[in-house]
Amino acid sequence: MYKILLVDNDAETLDMIEQLLKREGYVVAKATSSYDALHMIETAPPHLLVISMHLPGGGDGLALCRKLRAMPLTAQTPILFLNDADSSYGVADALDAGGDDYLRKPFALRELAARVRAHLRRINRQDDNLPTLRIVPHSLTVYVNDRKVMLTQMEFDLLLFLCSAPNQLHSTQTLLSDVWRYPHGTGDTALVRNHVRNLRRKIEDDPERPAIIQSRHGRGYAVRARVEIEQPVAGSLRLR
Repeated sequence: MYKILLVDNDAETLDMIEQLLKREGYVVAKATSSYDALHMIETAPPHLLVISMHLPGGGDGLALCRKLRAMPLTAQTPILFLNDADSSYGVADALDAGGDDYLRKPFALRELAARVRAHLRRINRQDDNLPTLRIVPHSLTVYVNDRKVMLTQMEFDLLLFLCSAPNQLHSTQTLLSDVWRYPHGTGDTALVRNHVRNLRRKIEDDPERPAIIQSRHGRGYAVRARVEIEQPVAGSLRLR
């Protein structure tokens, strides 16, 4: 199910778009500032963003878009800008900042819904090109596309945890607590870095430019791939 993040300080606009997108079957999250949006995105990146070009808190929608394009997890995420009728900004400003689309208020809800569907269809085509990780827990085996990779127990536990929520950033402290079982606030962060480095050497085509295990400095690690986890019953697969 697709998740869409709405970023606008106009409560009426937020509620109107939220109702529309929920009727379309999407999961919708809302933020009223760039700060809140960045926090939500780092926790659980959306599939698409709808951003107002005018936001409070010292950062407009254009500045937010530029930040998102610099983040590995959102570098390719579709961004649709909404703009006020009397704004000095225009479609060129939106596209130059890294946006994919632009609607000026007031707009027809039917048109917004159609544009959202079009961008999500593009995501489907992009996902076809993602690598596939097939994980076989009982043998500690991972297949990267068709290539078999053997991991140590700790490497496997780390990758399995990351794959339990693909595209979501997991902080180093979370990994130390949930994978290594250290009490919160303890453990050596170098332990995580070293195991991630070893994992990348085994599963990445180019470990120096990782495409599967992505990171953001100070924020954590995330897996970007189609994930299939083999279940113990009849060898069935669970897709993530």
